[in-house]
Amino acid sequence: MRSSILCLVLALTLVACSPIKIYDADQGRALNQQQKLDIQKWVINGRLLIQSDQVLTANIQWQHDNNKDKLKLFGTLGIGAMLIEINEREIVLDTGDGQKQRSEDVDGFIARQLGFVVPITALRQWILGAYLQDVPVRQLEDGFQQLGWRITYNEYMQTSAGIMPRRIKITKQQMKLKLIIDQWEIQ
Repeated sequence: MRSSILCLVLALTLVACSPIKIYDADQGRALNQQQKLDIQKWVINGRLLIQSDQVLTANIQWQHDNNKDKLKLFGTLGIGAMLIEINEREIVLDTGDGQKQRSEDVDGFIARQLGFVVPITALRQWILGAYLQDVPVRQLEDGFQQLGWRITYNEYMQTSAGIMPRRIKITKQQMKLKLIIDQWEIQ
């Protein structure tokens, strides 16, 4: 009896610690463009690196619900948390010091705060592995180019909606963004 319980506990522990199933770029192109654009509500948890003249690394939790986004950027153990909320009208930045900053120019506001451009509005689609509609796009073997940015998908993972991007690299001149998604929640 005791050995049966021990085997059960060991088996459950191994299942709980099982690694994320990773797919390479060739295996990852399972969902087509329209299926990706149909995803209106998702949450990702992962890690972000932004590199330009300076380097910014953070953990990221991004909740997207139709035209509303909530991004939480934080360091180890939640230290230095920053909350960014974006809706159809404005962006609100809360750095945790009791003051909130607002702007109607989302990408311009982010550029002024960070000192470099990060295409937040385009990232909503690029994270899904989809390109912006009605904007010229050049397909590449491992991703695409759009708005002067090169978007590369290096790894994919299985989710409830199918295979989705896990490792994304977005570059433009000396600007580099790397996103590693550890968890997808798609509704």
